[in-house]
Amino acid sequence: MTTPSIVILILLSYGTAMLLISRRASRRIRSFQDTIAAPGQTSLFLLAGSAIGGQIGSGFVIGGAEYGARYGIAGAWYGIGCGLSYFITAALCRFIRTHHYVSPADYFARRYSGHATRMIYTAASISCSVSLLAGQLLAGRAIFLTLGLPAQWGVVLTAVIALVYSNAAGLWGSMAVSSIQSVIIFIGMSTALFLMMSAPGPGVLAAALPASSFHLAPFGAEFLVSMTAPIVLASSVNQISFQSAASAKSLKSARGGYLLAGLTLIPVAFIPPLLGMYGRALFPGIPAENVFSSLLLTRLPTAVAAVILAAVICAVVSSCNSAYIAVAANFVHDIYLGMVNPGADSRTCRRLMLLADMAVCCIGILLALKMNDIIRVLSMGYSLMASGCLVPFLGGVIWKKGTSRGALYSAFAGMAVSLAASLELIRLPYASISSILISAAVYAAVSLLAPEKNG
Repeated sequence: MTTPSIVILILLSYGTAMLLISRRASRRIRSFQDTIAAPGQTSLFLLAGSAIGGQIGSGFVIGGAEYGARYGIAGAWYGIGCGLSYFITAALCRFIRTHHYVSPADYFARRYSGHATRMIYTAASISCSVSLLAGQLLAGRAIFLTLGLPAQWGVVLTAVIALVYSNAAGLWGSMAVSSIQSVIIFIGMSTALFLMMSAPGPGVLAAALPASSFHLAPFGAEFLVSMTAPIVLASSVNQISFQSAASAKSLKSARGGYLLAGLTLIPVAFIPPLLGMYGRALFPGIPAENVFSSLLLTRLPTAVAAVILAAVICAVVSSCNSAYIAVAANFVHDIYLGMVNPGADSRTCRRLMLLADMAVCCIGILLALKMNDIIRVLSMGYSLMASGCLVPFLGGVIWKKGTSRGALYSAFAGMAVSLAASLELIRLPYASISSILISAAVYAAVSLLAPEKNG
């Protein structure tokens, strides 16, 4: 059988598994809150598996291999950042569960007066989810091209399948599927690396690649920070992390799940760039973004290549599920239930969830068809989130004099600077850090110059 045929068979099997899991998950959903939070239903290992699966998709695998072909072993830094981000989430688990937060917006509503700060977080979080969705869809496009199928099919089918599944299965069902595919993709990548190290072996890397390929930081410090800082810093206000922590059976399950996920991702982050390095050594004349697919299709056994390609598609679908669930929490839980109609019934909320996710689906598809660099797309989303929300969140926790106006102005300032830097309208050194520092300066200045009357 050909590689595309095996991939299709695996995807059909995966689709069947998704259908069975969604039916089981639907029995757990008795209200809209069960859809977005699944309170008390997630074990330590399910949370760890879903957290790993949420990262081990397009940026981690496809982007890591592409950067491995370009920069060498240093292509692992994005994946390392993914792992480090979960240590921060683990540290926040007690805070999240003690206050029964489902979203960072719940904290903003309790800490600051008015709706403005909550709205700015929701806007930033939805923007981040759109970037996450677009980045995942880029991987779907790349894999369909690898299989000789129209790229548009990969983008649209991936987006629509994830949309339908996330709305049917909710958070718990999305986490279950994510756990399964994380195991499959780890086995596939490990097998591929073992085969490459057996033949042609490590010697081909030393012979064909420059010495800089074996350095952990062959590029400047600013580029290194841009690969890691956005996702690490945004983890403090990551929507899906709050929801997943709230869904855990206990604090021990939540904290242990994220610690296990982080400890697993850091060493695994070196596998994709190593595969990219082998691809670059064997195919020196092709673009970096095509090296990984060429390696799979021409140098690995058909079954192994098919499993990896199918697993990456599954990982992409899983990550898209997370984006849709996060948007549902932002739009319905944070805005509609939190500000407009707190007494709305679950049926109305589920309908609004579908409408919001459909809108995000269309935007994500359009972005994925126009952009190319997976890690850059993901980093833009995380940078926007960190720049706009990190300072109001941490400032509110550690500084009692922080005001609602200070939070609002700092969020606007941080997001504006981050967006301008991402679009290359301005040039800032260490833009992902500079935008946060500017946000912090605005937060402190406005809070001190215009203190709240009851503060």
